[in-house]
Amino acid sequence: MAIQNKSESETQQLAEKASVIQHRRRHSAPVQDITAQVAPKPSKAREGSVNPDASAENQNPQPAPAPVPSSSGFRQKIRRIPGLGYALAWCNALLRLPRTRFQTEVALTQLHGRIDNLQQQIHEQLQRHADLQQQLHVQSQRIAELEAPRLAMRMDQYDALDVGNRLMQFDRLQIGRQLRSVNLMMRTSLQNERNQVGNISNTVPDLTAVPANVSLPKPAIQSPVMASDFDQDQFYLEFEALFRGSREDIKGRLKVYLPYLSHISAEPKDQRKMVIDVGCGRGEWLELLDEHGIPAMGVDMNHSMVNACLDRGFLVRHADAIAYLREQEAGSIGAVTGFQIIEHLPFEQLIALFDAARHALCPGGVIIFETPNPENLKVGACNFYFDPTHLHPIVPQVAEFMARQRGFSHAEILRLHPYPDDHLLHGGTAVEAVINKELFGAQDYAVIGRK
Repeated sequence: MAIQNKSESETQQLAEKASVIQHRRRHSAPVQDITAQVAPKPSKAREGSVNPDASAENQNPQPAPAPVPSSSGFRQKIRRIPGLGYALAWCNALLRLPRTRFQTEVALTQLHGRIDNLQQQIHEQLQRHADLQQQLHVQSQRIAELEAPRLAMRMDQYDALDVGNRLMQFDRLQIGRQLRSVNLMMRTSLQNERNQVGNISNTVPDLTAVPANVSLPKPAIQSPVMASDFDQDQFYLEFEALFRGSREDIKGRLKVYLPYLSHISAEPKDQRKMVIDVGCGRGEWLELLDEHGIPAMGVDMNHSMVNACLDRGFLVRHADAIAYLREQEAGSIGAVTGFQIIEHLPFEQLIALFDAARHALCPGGVIIFETPNPENLKVGACNFYFDPTHLHPIVPQVAEFMARQRGFSHAEILRLHPYPDDHLLHGGTAVEAVINKELFGAQDYAVIGRK
């Protein structure tokens, strides 16, 4: 409003000045009239003088050039007159002074108007910018208010999930301690029972003793007698430590099976089904599953192996694997695995293992049974018999047929662990290719079936 009132007052002042200047111009003599009065007139004598050249031109008349007004030359001539030109210049400047002042004031007024308009535009732009900043601040506050409950809910979920994971780990450790204590109690009670049986046998007379006067025929083959101080479980634990390989090597070999458990790892942690590892041994597979967040439990008949796994905090049970799988609720297990185990079982127990695993598995569950590959001649003829408890090798096609015949809809053979390249023959002949395949091919294979 102040700017608008100022511009209106200045416009009014300029209008008054313009009227005063026009009034002065009406009462002042123009410069052109003064210069016209002072200009000299040609004399008649000069007009009447005769020029011989002019007479010649009169005889040969030519068209006269058109007169060209020369106002600037005329003004210069007047200014050259001493005193008069100086006075006329001052008069001209004095006459032009109001007009020049008016034009200057008009230009200044227009310039001030433009400056005021620019300042007003700048002010409006700053006001718009402030309004936009205020709106942005309000919108950010609204977004923060909307996101606050969601963020709090997510944090609560994460906290609950973290608490659940800690509780699961605590439960697993607690169960492991309880299993170790129960195992210790069972071993103690078993040792006490053995001691009681020994004491009873020492007190009761031998009823089967043969009198001295009676001679019995000696059998052709005497039944083997196990040494009293031989611990088969400890023997096998030390045997695996020497011939099986280090824990890191075994875990590296077993990583190839993790993609087959994607149906378990894709589920939320609280909904993931258990993996039962038959013949868990030293627990390398249990440790690998635990690192990937897959719940697992081992089942083994070897007391030393079970104790070793319990000492590491794994969930392990000393039980018969087939009986344990039959006890599980139908469709409650995500996967059943067994590494280097099926070659220890007779044919009837092997079929029972397939049936018990199918009973416990959920729809889409898998079985993974790894065993030495007899297609490799070195394995089938020599390496297979490193383990004195192995019964007989199983041909891959037979293992695949067993899985399909016992009700697994999909079965495949995964051949693994060929010999390193430094064992191969690199001549490139057909004979060498056959030798590389038969002697240095896959040392193990796994039969993988899906329910």
